[in-house]
Amino acid sequence: MRTIFTSLFLLTYVWGYGQALAEVDMLIKKELESDRVPALAVVVIDSGRVVHLSANGFSKLEEGEKATITTPFHIASVSKTVTNLAVFKLVEAGSIDLNTDINHYLPFEIISPYYPEDMITVRDLLNHRSGIKDDFKIYGPHWNEPKGDPKIGLEDFLEDYLAANGDLYKDNHFEKDTTYKSFAYSNTGVALLGLIVEHVSGTSYEAFCQKHIFKPLGMTQTSWFLKNLDRQQVAQTYVYEDSVGLAFKGHNGYPDYPAGQLRTSISDFSKLMVGYLNSDNSKFVLSNKTTSKITPSPQIAHNGYYTWFVRAVNNHLYYSHGGGDTGVRTVAIIDVNNKNGIAIFCNAQHDLSPLLRAIENHVFSERE
Repeated sequence: MRTIFTSLFLLTYVWGYGQALAEVDMLIKKELESDRVPALAVVVIDSGRVVHLSANGFSKLEEGEKATITTPFHIASVSKTVTNLAVFKLVEAGSIDLNTDINHYLPFEIISPYYPEDMITVRDLLNHRSGIKDDFKIYGPHWNEPKGDPKIGLEDFLEDYLAANGDLYKDNHFEKDTTYKSFAYSNTGVALLGLIVEHVSGTSYEAFCQKHIFKPLGMTQTSWFLKNLDRQQVAQTYVYEDSVGLAFKGHNGYPDYPAGQLRTSISDFSKLMVGYLNSDNSKFVLSNKTTSKITPSPQIAHNGYYTWFVRAVNNHLYYSHGGGDTGVRTVAIIDVNNKNGIAIFCNAQHDLSPLLRAIENHVFSERE
């Protein structure tokens, strides 16, 4: 019943999937003239409604297969905004407390070798202030050599990496400096949030997200794993090589997957964005009280916000998150005050900032 309600709500606020603003279309097509951009999927939300939704270019260059608004794209670190939602779903339920020691929720113990008396909280993980570091020597083979879904489980990997008796454990997986609680981006910390969701909910992270986020929002082309999607429909990711041009190296996958492995279509992600921005007058998967806690008005963001980053685009303040991986660039911005937003997915390592600024300027700046 909730899925039906959500779908009806979205239809009320959407001008029409596949609808395109002509000027935005022109900006996208100009960007696609580059021989380094196989496909772009774009959604623009104005005052809580989708006013542009498109996918252009090729999801598979070799086969000449065109991308569509239902093509699942790997969205890299924009995935972290979804892990944020999963955590806050359990915060709303009273099952997770942001100020509680993460060891209360984990099946193994994590203690900083440099500050063993200090507590790492769920809040610390959400805000990249846990002091837990990414070891690029360990992650490199996973991040840089795409091999599809990870063969090692989330819990096994994180225990090996962070528990004192783990096979991959090193003291330098933790910050040593006394200012270690300062901001330091941590994929491992976000992966831990996924594991906390698993153990608190008693179900797999994928199953939890499907039940409590994706299915209620009608996100049918979304999963943390390739195995749960039609692989033939998933956009391939491309790396540019001087000798051959764009080359597909394989689908990305890694054991810290809650930090960046989500695949979703631009149509699906637009439903999530519209629901989030309209949480004050809809039955979104989280209450407006919770979304306002995650992303308060950026003018008062100094009081605290979670996972997203505050960013100025053409002199307007947005919450923003970007993603980058082998053959992937993505970005999403939201204006929670005016219910505006833009998301762009690209299946290549292409700088999206100029396109983002151009679209934002056309839709939200020129009318002022």
